[in-house]
Amino acid sequence: MSSLLLILLGTVVCAQLQVPTSPAPVASETGTTAVLQCLFSLSVAPVDPAQVHVFWKHEGKKVLSYVDRITAFRPGAHISEEQLARGDASLSLPNVTQEDAGQYTCSIRLGSEQVIQSINLVVTEYRYITLEGTIVTMNKSNELRCSANNLSSPDAMFKWLRDGEELSTSTPHLVEGSNGQGFRAHSSFCFTPVLGDDKAHYTCQVVQNVLPPLKNTFQLTFGVQPEVFFYLSSKGQKNSSLICLVSGFYPDDLNLSMKRDGELLGCKINKWKNSNGTYSLEAIYRTNVTYQDSNIDYTCTVHHSTIPEGTTERLTFLVDAYVPKALWISAACGLLLVTVIQIFCKHVTDISVCKDWTEGSIATLKCSIAGRYPKNISAVWLIRQGDKEIEIKERASLYTPGDYKELQEQDSYTCWNIVKSRFVGGIRHSLCSILSFQVQKERHDQAEFICRFMRAGKVMQEKKYFGTVLDSYGFYSVSDICVPETCSAGERLTLSCVMKGNIPRDIRVTWEKSMNEERTVLLKEQDANYQITENKSQGQICSFLTLCPTCEESGAMFTASFSENEGRILAERSSAPLKVAEAKKNHWSRTYQDWGFRAFDESVITEM
Repeated sequence: MSSLLLILLGTVVCAQLQVPTSPAPVASETGTTAVLQCLFSLSVAPVDPAQVHVFWKHEGKKVLSYVDRITAFRPGAHISEEQLARGDASLSLPNVTQEDAGQYTCSIRLGSEQVIQSINLVVTEYRYITLEGTIVTMNKSNELRCSANNLSSPDAMFKWLRDGEELSTSTPHLVEGSNGQGFRAHSSFCFTPVLGDDKAHYTCQVVQNVLPPLKNTFQLTFGVQPEVFFYLSSKGQKNSSLICLVSGFYPDDLNLSMKRDGELLGCKINKWKNSNGTYSLEAIYRTNVTYQDSNIDYTCTVHHSTIPEGTTERLTFLVDAYVPKALWISAACGLLLVTVIQIFCKHVTDISVCKDWTEGSIATLKCSIAGRYPKNISAVWLIRQGDKEIEIKERASLYTPGDYKELQEQDSYTCWNIVKSRFVGGIRHSLCSILSFQVQKERHDQAEFICRFMRAGKVMQEKKYFGTVLDSYGFYSVSDICVPETCSAGERLTLSCVMKGNIPRDIRVTWEKSMNEERTVLLKEQDANYQITENKSQGQICSFLTLCPTCEESGAMFTASFSENEGRILAERSSAPLKVAEAKKNHWSRTYQDWGFRAFDESVITEM
């Protein structure tokens, strides 16, 4: 009779079992904890957990079950036994990813009755963009840096826009992170801002498959780079001051540190605003220079938004020991003797050139003679190229008879002689001869320039100089190709090489792979594993090589060559040998794949 009463009571309780769920999906962001609510109600409270059986499934695969105890098939899945007694069988899933999204079922069984409800989980990404380098220097090359964070995939494209107009499109040159933590991709855009660019709206946009574009729009702030002067101000060794003067910078946010052999010094700082809107700053450290300061390294380091890498000025004191008075007198007498000797000796300097020669530039050559010589000495210049020779005299001198063409060539040069100094009584003179002309590569490249000092038609002394005319784009620098110490097979890797300076527009970049002394040109059309992208701007070209290395490529070297359309290679850089290790096995993923194949031992109760 009692057993029959229990059966009837259990039937009544089960008949009143209800599991209400909301039809709206549950939304959660990547990396957070998702809670899937599953509440059930009975006429009798509290509920004995031993009489309730709970089953959670995801797309038909077991996630968690509760039969006397909790069994989790997904790492971290959890329900509360304490809340279960109050009718709450909600499932908690920590650190959700895109693989956790989908349809979930909550099955509640009490006695012979079972109710199943469905819940949809939507996992969204928490993506955002960070920007660096938006404070730029006008009319100088600047680099805008954009980072996309918490990406579910490293496959992304970066677009740079100005007032909606596309400026550049490229793949990220650096990718960090993993599937469990999300990816962070970096891209940069190099350009030279001009007046008015601070009014434009720039945009960094990240494009991925399926997901909507992620973008950040900003405006530039024009900054002015500071000039740094680091010096010792004193009349002697005592009561001296180390002064670091930073002048003409904008904006006013600036960090300065003064150190002595790496040890930070406490200095007094004064900052003021200049009449043109820029700022200046003076850091003062009072000290007494002693013999212990000899060869000590003093530094002043300045960090400003226009120079984020910072700049450092250094001072090193060479403090001499005490020198006896007699030695000072001897040294002074020796210096006087050398000066007197120099007065009576003739000395001719080498021909000096003010700068490198390029097509169309103005070249100036200078040569001088100093010493005891007659006033009627003169200087002429001769220019030889092959069998041809032209003689150039000072403006006031008359040309020797010759044909009209030769006179025309002489007129394209300007020569003048200057007496720079004269001692009392005409003891010593200093004559400087200067030649100036407009450079032409055909006439002046590898030509011989001779400065000849003459008296009464005879040659006293002469100096020679061979001219070299550089290409107009000869001033540039090329960065090294950096590779990590080790990388995993299949891991995405981006190598970069940058050429900066006065470079031609039609320059071409070629990537090659060297393996076992064999060099192969890398082309995207031949091997999809290699992706080559470029970012060109005025005065700079950035080339990126993206690949997924294999173990067979361990020891390979990659070379970037910058060449003209004519095929002449201007510069070439090679990386260190690549060290590729085997990829690490993902045991968590294998366990996740096995969830749907684990047996659930239920001797009496079967799952529906």
